[in-house]
Amino acid sequence: MATTSLTPIALASCVEHSLHLSLPGFDVPRARLYGISVVDPRGVERNVDGALRLSYIAEHPDVYSLLANPAANVVRFYDAAAVLTCGWAAPVAGDDDDERAPSEHPQRRRVRLVSIVCDAGAGSVLRFADSPDEVITDAGDGRGSLADAINHLWRD
Repeated sequence: MATTSLTPIALASCVEHSLHLSLPGFDVPRARLYGISVVDPRGVERNVDGALRLSYIAEHPDVYSLLANPAANVVRFYDAAAVLTCGWAAPVAGDDDDERAPSEHPQRRRVRLVSIVCDAGAGSVLRFADSPDEVITDAGDGRGSLADAINHLWRD
């Protein structure tokens, strides 16, 4: 089914909502890759259960290895691809701050990130374990190595 009328953030929000209802928490130890089939585009816009079908493709402890694996290319047969990762987030170090790993930072927070990519672009949704009802979205403005790897998976 064509997803051209759906924005990437609407799709990412629906995927994340579906995963949020089914995941045990914020400690999924391996990055997961899913193929997404849209069943009901209008339902996707309202986060209706059953509006999309998530097909588990693969998982790996390293998200970059997962996305670089040639077998991951099977996601191109779906309407979109989704990547789920969990980890630690911490404030970005400034010139005066220490540069500890996020997992060692005193202000660390457990985070779960769902990123999607489709023909219309990319989007992501994250939640923190200490405020699981708060949803933070990014309508494809994310930059960095993970955003590049996800886009590369879909476009190259």
